[in-house]
Amino acid sequence: MKHAILPPLNTLRAFEAAARLGSFASAAKELNLTAAAISHRIKELEGRLDIPLFVRQPRGVLLTEAGRRYHERLSDIFTQIEQATKSLRQQGIDGPLTLSAPHSFIHHWLMPRLEGLQARHPGLMLTLRGESQLLSFRDNQADIGIRFGTGHYPGLHAEQLMTDSVSVLAPGTLLNHLTDTRPASLMQTQLLLEDSSINTSEPWNTWQPWFREVGLTLEPSRHKMQFSDSGLVLSACAEGLGLCLCRHSITSRLLQERKVQAILPWRSHEFAYYLVSHPSEVDNPRIVAFREWLQEEIRAFEPP
Repeated sequence: MKHAILPPLNTLRAFEAAARLGSFASAAKELNLTAAAISHRIKELEGRLDIPLFVRQPRGVLLTEAGRRYHERLSDIFTQIEQATKSLRQQGIDGPLTLSAPHSFIHHWLMPRLEGLQARHPGLMLTLRGESQLLSFRDNQADIGIRFGTGHYPGLHAEQLMTDSVSVLAPGTLLNHLTDTRPASLMQTQLLLEDSSINTSEPWNTWQPWFREVGLTLEPSRHKMQFSDSGLVLSACAEGLGLCLCRHSITSRLLQERKVQAILPWRSHEFAYYLVSHPSEVDNPRIVAFREWLQEEIRAFEPP
């Protein structure tokens, strides 16, 4: 007895999507194809089956009775494939994953988004370590890291995540009650907040170039309040203590809440965020799952 030849999978996927969505155009969008490509694949499927599956109309398509029955069976099969694939991937994703990242990034950027990660991968047991020193990833202290720098991390796999920019920020409460909110006036009269861990060789990360930009001279005797971390500097600014220099990535939420406000244009930063891991762990299912989720969140993050 001659065995039936199965139609190509791409024709079945095109048919299932078009039947489920009721539109070639919608199926094309879901599968990242053109409507013409979807139409061509369905015609190929109908030719192989020698059965019409759709009735083409001026304003869309309708399933034939045969098409409806075929879709009911195929829909169950595709659902089973999706469930089997998800179960297979999830089996490798469930378990512990330790992330090392700067305190400021964890607190101000990552934590507000972690609910989405937990919803997608409930079996992923994430441990967060707030630190800036680079780990070897050989001593089980961390599985993966996020670092802000040049991307030169010998012996590690590094992947750029996103660039950043910096500006002078003022507390929203301060700007609400002052009559003179010109940048030069604020920088002359308000307390300056400073991150003591910043590398002074990084342009725009220190106060001097900002003072030059508004035509002022920063006196060496000018008092500044120092903090050990940029997240603490930002929190102090939001509390109304004074002006600070901060990156847009960790400031965005407070900007939206109008707790702080940039008083000068944002300047591109020479450094960027990088995802780092040991080269042997690049294909680790837990790291892959975290990286894919993180990249989606970054694509949705709007620059200034």
